[in-house]
Amino acid sequence: PMEENWDAIVIGSGIGGLSAAGLLAAVGGKRVLVLEKHSEPGGLTHVFRRDGASWDVGVHYVGELEEGSMIRSCFDFLSGGQLHWNRMTDEFERFIYPGLSFSVPSDPHKYLERLIERFPDEAKALRQYFRDIRSAQRWSVLGFAQGFMPPFLGFMVRQYQKLTGSMATQTTASYLNRHFRSPLLRALLASQWGDYGVPPSQSAFAIHAQIVGHYLHGAWFPEGGSSRIARTFERGIESRGGTVRVCQEVTSILTRDGAATGVKVIDRRGTEPRELTVHAPVIISNAGAWNTYERLLPTEGEIGDRTQAMRTLIKQLDGGVSCVTLYIRLKASAAALGVKGENYWINTTTDHDDLAQQNADMFDGHPSHIYLSFPSAKSGDERFHTAEIVGFLGDQAFARWKERPKGNRGKDYSDLKDRIGKGLLDLAETALPGLSAMVAYMELATPLTMEHYTSHPRGRFYGIPATPARYKAAPLGPRTPIRGLFLSGSDAGCLGIAGAMMGGVGAATQALGSRGFPLFQAALRSGATAPSRSNLPLEKRRAVLISKKALTPSIWSLQFRLEQPVDFVPGQFARIRVGEWEWRDYSIAAVDGCGVTFLISNRTGGHGSAFVDSVRPGEQTEIELPLGSYALVRNTHRKVFIATGTGLAPYLPMFQQLKREGAAGNAELYFGCRTQAEDITANFADCLPMTTCCISREEPGASGFKGRVTEAAALLQFDPQTTDFYLCGSAAMVADCQSILERAGAIHLHLEAY
Repeated sequence: PMEENWDAIVIGSGIGGLSAAGLLAAVGGKRVLVLEKHSEPGGLTHVFRRDGASWDVGVHYVGELEEGSMIRSCFDFLSGGQLHWNRMTDEFERFIYPGLSFSVPSDPHKYLERLIERFPDEAKALRQYFRDIRSAQRWSVLGFAQGFMPPFLGFMVRQYQKLTGSMATQTTASYLNRHFRSPLLRALLASQWGDYGVPPSQSAFAIHAQIVGHYLHGAWFPEGGSSRIARTFERGIESRGGTVRVCQEVTSILTRDGAATGVKVIDRRGTEPRELTVHAPVIISNAGAWNTYERLLPTEGEIGDRTQAMRTLIKQLDGGVSCVTLYIRLKASAAALGVKGENYWINTTTDHDDLAQQNADMFDGHPSHIYLSFPSAKSGDERFHTAEIVGFLGDQAFARWKERPKGNRGKDYSDLKDRIGKGLLDLAETALPGLSAMVAYMELATPLTMEHYTSHPRGRFYGIPATPARYKAAPLGPRTPIRGLFLSGSDAGCLGIAGAMMGGVGAATQALGSRGFPLFQAALRSGATAPSRSNLPLEKRRAVLISKKALTPSIWSLQFRLEQPVDFVPGQFARIRVGEWEWRDYSIAAVDGCGVTFLISNRTGGHGSAFVDSVRPGEQTEIELPLGSYALVRNTHRKVFIATGTGLAPYLPMFQQLKREGAAGNAELYFGCRTQAEDITANFADCLPMTTCCISREEPGASGFKGRVTEAAALLQFDPQTTDFYLCGSAAMVADCQSILERAGAIHLHLEAY
């Protein structure tokens, strides 16, 4: 249907959106539709995978998760008690500067003692600092609590805060400079500024206090990785008749008579994008305040007049940073380097505030400040070993590449990413000698990556920056000037996972009216109950395995039967539930009515591998499809397809499409494998175009190529203007081929990394 009706609509499936949706469903009994632009739910709690390994894009650690705490109770309730946490090692942070390596314990008294031991002349100021941290943290929480209060009471609290906020609303640098003589100590205490995304000279002491206070008793990380957050929250929403629908780009919020009534959304799941109108009396935007007021709502007419003050405030609160992140797969556990799962903040200077110099240093391959963590060590999954290195920089640093297509931004962009990645790794090596030698694979994400997947303007993933001006202004909060419309997430609450979740709580309780907060409190007291799996939304289809065939020792062909016929674009993928909370993405290799076929490898040893090994014909699971935008470009160009392993899968229906259109003569395939036993192309000889099998570890057949597929790619002669390249397979192969082809002048590159 082109129109739908729901009790409530949530825009965005980040932690704030899912929290709001979960509470509206569980506490308010609402049927809630969550609309997510990305193909993966979770916002900055989602993970991405390469060759079985996974990385957490936004969750690095969470504080204040002691049993019985408000944050823990919210997580337990919204996950139905199904989300479990690993406590990080006692010394969970390490601050590193030239000549100093300082470990932070999970105890504020020990932390203070350790600081005084290192800086005895500053003992009095340090004791006062810990008192001021608690005081400013309480002041900040009181400000946030206004979002739960009736307007009159909120006004009274705001007046009180204006009288008592001089310490909290000064800059972090101002506080530190006034209280401490040692530049090294001032820098050390500000080491975690990357956790709130505004350097000391620009950040409010209030946010510094909130973050420091948040971690005074240590930190936790989701067992099994941060994707468990969205998956456990999602089940509660589904069990009450709601759904989290991915590949949904909300283009506008609809209003009538000054009230929000629905949204316009482009549904990108099917063969062609289609615009839907979805109606609900309650709309919660988790897309951020700027996107909500500037992009989704009209800026003219009655609505524009109502939101003018909010838009003016948001423009005044401009600023903040973005980041680059280097995702690394390690050959072995970081425990070999003495790592116990702690975070490292590594600095070459005590100056945190010169962002222009930090940008220049980063681009030059010599970063001055980085954050290093080890997701696999924190999640408890030792099958794969991973690391992440984050470097913060100004949000305009990558503006010149913004208009170029994702995955094909040009050789200069790729070269810059290589230089930045090497620089990040080199600095991490100074703190952990031997790390570089353990790297098996790495790839870099930039602010453009962040903006593409999360819609945060200029990649500023923390949203409205936590400057003194933000804390001096009336809080944005969950209420808006539009009836029926509420804000959730960090802009409505506070920065970080916990703050964004509480922003969602505020939005849901306000949407439920005067009874909202008492109902929420009663729900927390009643405790968590595991949600039922009896309700399955239309987006997820029950599927029965009807055949399973080994193509090579490690690659299987699995065919499932669904209850309705499948319609898709060649190149798209499906998401298959391979465990209780685990879903994996696989390209669609073939469709025959209600039957859909996948090529799945068990080589990596992850959850997908275990599923392939154990599943038997007749067993049932769930499949979500079709997803993704990887597809043929319609033109008369020469088309060169390069694949390894199951990367062949999306090409099979593409080849069928080309054959139907009489264009197969323009296509050629280069398939890479180690041995002839691993060559799966013989299973599909009838549908393949001209094929070269590249075998690296033994002699190929008569028409084969001896060597890696990357070596064959390096020998290709082509016209850059009229040659399209399609790359699919192992992430390392795709990255290497992209680099080789870009250096050779290729400009039409279409990538799908596994």
